[in-house]
Amino acid sequence: MMMKFRRVLVDGINIALVLITLTISACSLRLMYDYLDWILPWYIDDYVTLTDQQEKLFDRATLQFLDWHRSVELPRYVQFFSELKDAQQAPMTQEQVLLFFDEAGELWTTLLEESLPDLLILARQLNDSQIKEIDRALQNDIEELREKYGKRTDEEQRRFWEERLAENLDDWLGDVKPVQLELLRQWTETRINTTSDWLAYRNDWRDRFIELLHMRDQEDFAIDMRDFLLKPQNSYSAPYLQAIEKNRLKFAKLIADISSTLTAEQRKYLQKELAEIIFDLNDLSEQRG
Repeated sequence: MMMKFRRVLVDGINIALVLITLTISACSLRLMYDYLDWILPWYIDDYVTLTDQQEKLFDRATLQFLDWHRSVELPRYVQFFSELKDAQQAPMTQEQVLLFFDEAGELWTTLLEESLPDLLILARQLNDSQIKEIDRALQNDIEELREKYGKRTDEEQRRFWEERLAENLDDWLGDVKPVQLELLRQWTETRINTTSDWLAYRNDWRDRFIELLHMRDQEDFAIDMRDFLLKPQNSYSAPYLQAIEKNRLKFAKLIADISSTLTAEQRKYLQKELAEIIFDLNDLSEQRG
């Protein structure tokens, strides 16, 4: 479960919840959420083959986690997006955007904290062969990332982010104006390319994660693994951490600048999209079992 959510982090900015929700339609949100109890066990199979006993533990933990998430966390998401919707009625400031980043980061951390106890129990039950299987899968992930992202030039990376964000803006605003595309272009020109640092971090993260799994029988295992997973910034190099923070500030400014250029039609369209998300989250939170 933890590995699933880590994939959506962008430049280490802890806005996973926002990115998960804002990159899928309301229809796919409903479909995905209702089938998470099936999707998550299927996903973990990509990393490790569990024994029958471990599968039962994981299935039980997944159902408990989703029941907690539906009853406790979804109402918090409703509040988050309601606040975001209210904030969109006028141009947002960079400070407002950063506050939403921080709030989304807290929601993300809550997900990890809630899932960790069961993940740690499962980790203690892994055998050496399963840990090797996880290691190979993580190495394959890193190789795929290197192949997909590591060979891009700075110019190719800039074009990638410009095109990706332009598509997202189009989805959420109905259409994108030339002034907004120009803001995107200016942002890509100043954004720090952290791809090489990110790939190096992913590899170091894998090394440390596997090292900790081999220490699963030690008394301090749970404390060390919890600290490792909840405080990933402690594993960042100083230059990478500085670049992440600079990019975070630049991205918040970009969102604020675009917010100040929204037309009445775009703002109305965005309000409608956020209202649909809020409606679906409310509806999902009321469906139990």
